[in-house]
Amino acid sequence: MKNRSVLFLWFGQSQANLADVLYIVALISILYAQNSSPVLLSCIPFTITTAKFLSSFIVPFLIDRYRAKRILVVSQLLKTSVLSMFFLGHMSLISMLCCVALIAFFDGWAAPVQSSMLPHLVDKEKLLKWNSMFNVTDQMIQIAAYPLGSFLIISWDATGLLWLSFSLFSLSIVFMQAIRINAHSSKTKQKQGLKEGWKLIWHYPRLRVLLVMEVLEGMAAGVWASAIVYVFVKEILNKNEAWWGYINSSFFVGTVLGGFVLLKISVEQEKSLYHIVTLGSLLSGFFTLLFGVMPAPFLSLLLSFAIGIALQISATCSYTLTQTAVPLEKLSKVLSATLSVSYVTFGLSVLLLGAVASLNVTAAFLTAGGLIVISGCVGLFLRNYALAN
Repeated sequence: MKNRSVLFLWFGQSQANLADVLYIVALISILYAQNSSPVLLSCIPFTITTAKFLSSFIVPFLIDRYRAKRILVVSQLLKTSVLSMFFLGHMSLISMLCCVALIAFFDGWAAPVQSSMLPHLVDKEKLLKWNSMFNVTDQMIQIAAYPLGSFLIISWDATGLLWLSFSLFSLSIVFMQAIRINAHSSKTKQKQGLKEGWKLIWHYPRLRVLLVMEVLEGMAAGVWASAIVYVFVKEILNKNEAWWGYINSSFFVGTVLGGFVLLKISVEQEKSLYHIVTLGSLLSGFFTLLFGVMPAPFLSLLLSFAIGIALQISATCSYTLTQTAVPLEKLSKVLSATLSVSYVTFGLSVLLLGAVASLNVTAAFLTAGGLIVISGCVGLFLRNYALAN
């Protein structure tokens, strides 16, 4: 039953993730046809990130009152209901962005809840492999969904793509409803519910070290935002837009390969996982520094590929360490807290590194590489503290 349930979770979440991308592709097409302003189109990712950040503060209260499966199913039902509003007729820009915000807000419930369900559905020694499976699937969806959505826009139209997204959302509800899990909510007071995730992070040395590393690497993550890479390609590599796509694709292919590597190896000891996290951070930081100081087109492709591998392996092992650090009934609150930090640090990273890139794009990559190396050094020097019981 556990094996079937984890497959239902995998199928359901994969279909929901694919639908999330396809409906955004359809929405971008609709907005561009109405008003071809890049500023308006940039409102979509900003709206999504802001809504998910706000949603992370609601999750602890939901976890205190409802079972994880119920939260997951209801969030998907609400997303599907909001998506259906696009079929009611012509909508203004504000109305569309409100719908996008609501879908992202409800989607924000799913990530920490789904991740906290996984340890209930698989044995501990298989947790790393299933984390890798979920991550690989998500990365492959991110790589394939945008070209697929573009092709379907040409073959059908935006409305047809919205109907496909609606169908995938609906099918994901069926799979999520079929999950069988014995996880129970733990009742706490409202004020305590919001603070409990942070208290748990402060209580466990491993979580404190991993959070510091997460903040440092999150502050560096914005360097891979498309706009900064685009400037690097045009001004430093002196190549056209095609190379912008090559470097982005190389990075994402690296993340997929990194996930496949973890599927093929068995790492059961927490000490080994922690060492992989630290090594992955040091390598990805070193490769990012090389990316900035050795601007050669084919070397940049190779380095972006290597960075993708190292970051994916490090991030997946770090996530697995977090999942096994606290009691399962408390896990979703910890994940919700760390997720809110991720949203803030990434948003700040895009702004700060974007400002640095406007002065000197090479300096942006050197700054990012330095932050990641510092993260690896934090993990290296605090390894005994982090692995303490």
